[in-house]
Amino acid sequence: MRRRVLIIDDDPFVGEALTERLLAIGFDATAVTDGPSGLACLAQATDGNPIRLVLLDLNMPGMDGFAVLREIQAKHSDIPVIVMSASPLHEGKADALRSGAFDYVEKPFDGQMLMAKIRRAIGLGGE
Repeated sequence: MRRRVLIIDDDPFVGEALTERLLAIGFDATAVTDGPSGLACLAQATDGNPIRLVLLDLNMPGMDGFAVLREIQAKHSDIPVIVMSASPLHEGKADALRSGAFDYVEKPFDGQMLMAKIRRAIGLGGE
């Protein structure tokens, strides 16, 4: 069974690129462009193949990534979240990790590094 990853990023190009890359290496990926849609996907993922990881943009209009992260921590704390941000501010990284994020990557990110973090978050190690 392919492991499911949810991508929440207001930039559809980021979502599409990550989806293609994840599908190419054997994951099942879904991308949405806002926090409420992402939370709805998590709430509806009750089939036999649950979402195993969330890739979350911090800077989104409306419901920002921190609000989404708080909701995920409150309702789906077993799902690791890797926060992504184009902001070089170190406070954002520290705040995300303090808020329960598994890890943090700065955009633009190195694809191999991100895939290694994804594997580690899902428990695949160096697989």
